[in-house]
Amino acid sequence: MDQLVQFWEIAARLKAEPRRGWLKKLRLQRNESVADHSFALSLLCLFEGERRGYDVEKLLKLALLHDLEEAITGDLTPKEKESRGENVVRTQKISAREQLLSYFPQENQRAYRELWSQLENERSKEAQLVHELDKLEMALQANEYARGGIEATKLKEFYQSSMATMKDPKLRRLLDEISPKN
Repeated sequence: MDQLVQFWEIAARLKAEPRRGWLKKLRLQRNESVADHSFALSLLCLFEGERRGYDVEKLLKLALLHDLEEAITGDLTPKEKESRGENVVRTQKISAREQLLSYFPQENQRAYRELWSQLENERSKEAQLVHELDKLEMALQANEYARGGIEATKLKEFYQSSMATMKDPKLRRLLDEISPKN
């Protein structure tokens, strides 16, 4: 079977992989998938990257890679990561990345491994922005759930989690504007 098809079969699992934080906390009829989240993040990266004059191609690659290993590992909540242990989770993520990289052309694997490393260590302004927008996207999704009738108290921890890790002053102000005030 062609590597493109094999890669797609793995990556397409993200369409069926629910974002487990929402699933466990809210128990929704229609829960956001990891693919939904990655698409939304990619759009935020496209828009904000253009606005800031960043390398948009790099941003989009980083956004598409940022949760790709979850097609293999699944989307783990912070509590699940804690219970498995940092070293176990890291080993699983690295193994998943290497499996995914094996489908890329040999001559591109090193470049994509470097992009994943930048993401993990926030070594470029683009990787930093992806992390920041990842948190903003979670808050924006919380707003969508609130508009759909979910109580603000059930969503509060998602806004707090976003704010706790947000460093970019412009995005912090935006997050503060969209967060419920109660």
